Amino acid sequence: MIRVQDLRAGYPTGFSRTWREVLTGVSFEVPRGSITGYLGVNGAGKTTTIKVLVGINRPSGGSVTIGDHPVGSDAAQRLIGYFPEAPFFYDGLNGLELLEFFARLSGVPQAERRKKAEAVLEEVGLGGSAEVPVKGYSKGMRQRLGLAQALVHDPELLVLDEPLDGLDPMGRLHLRGLIARQRERGRTVFFSSHVLSDVEAVSDQLVVLDGGQVAYEGSVEGLGGSDASVDVQFAAPAEARDELAKVAGVELGSRGDLCEALCPNAEVADRLVAAVIDKGGRIASLVPRRANLEEVFLERFGAGKGAGTSTPKAAGKES
Repeated sequence: MIRVQDLRAGYPTGFSRTWREVLTGVSFEVPRGSITGYLGVNGAGKTTTIKVLVGINRPSGGSVTIGDHPVGSDAAQRLIGYFPEAPFFYDGLNGLELLEFFARLSGVPQAERRKKAEAVLEEVGLGGSAEVPVKGYSKGMRQRLGLAQALVHDPELLVLDEPLDGLDPMGRLHLRGLIARQRERGRTVFFSSHVLSDVEAVSDQLVVLDGGQVAYEGSVEGLGGSDASVDVQFAAPAEARDELAKVAGVELGSRGDLCEALCPNAEVADRLVAAVIDKGGRIASLVPRRANLEEVFLERFGAGKGAGTSTPKAAGKES
C-alpha cells in the first residue's frame, strides 16, 4: 500500500529559513491490510514523513507511492484517511454536522453523507454526542472525532499521527481497539505513537527511524530478538540448593518457602528443572520474561544510542 524509496525531506528553519534535511534516505514498505507502527525519538522525522505521505509536504528527493499512485496525486489522496497530530475542528458545529462537512470535503455523495457520518460516530463511541457542539467535547472525545473524520469516506489507508496522545488509559484502550479492528475490515493502518505499549499491542510490523534513516523494519518480535529469560520457582531440599545453583550457573533467591532463579534462556531453565526433579524437588512455576517494546526501544534507540542524538519522546509536538 505504501512504498517509500530513498525519501529525502525537511523544512526551513529560523528567520533565515535555512533548510534542515530531516530524512536523509528513508526506504520502507507497508503491506496492504497491515498495521504498521512508525517509531523514533522526538525529532526523528515521523511527522515529516507523514506530511509527505498525505501530500502536505513535498519530498526533496526519492519517490513515494500510495497504492501504486504517486504521492500527492488525486488517485493517492482518495485512498487516504488522515488523522493529524493536532486536529482542528470548528467548535460551533456539532459532531454530526462536522462529520457531514468532512464527508463533503472527501467526496462522499450528498445522499450518503448523513448516513455515513452517523455510522462512523457510532463506531467511535460518539453516537450519543452527535448533537453536542464540538466545543463541549473532552480531549478523548476529540481524539475519537479525529479518527471518525479519517474514516468517514471509507478509505483504504489510514495515516494516523499520534492518535493516542494525551488520552487516559480507558481512552487509549478504546481507540486502540478501534485501530485494531481496521485490520479486520481490510484497511491498512500506518501510525506513529510514543505510547509504545499500544504500538506493541496492535502492530503487525514496525518501522523505526534513527538519524534520518530507517534503523529497523520488521516484526515487533524481531526488534527484541527471540530469546527470553525464564523465572523458575521451585521447592528443593535445603542441602541441595548450592549444588542446584552450580548446575544451572545462576544465583538462587527465595520467595516465601520457594527458591527462585532467573535463568537467562530456556536451555538453562531446562537444566535447572531437570536438576530439581533429580534431587526430589518440585517445580512451582515457570514464567518466561521477554523485554517489552519500550525497554528494547530505549535500549537501542534512546539518548546516545544509534545515529540519532535526540532524547526519547515523552510528550509534545515533534518537528
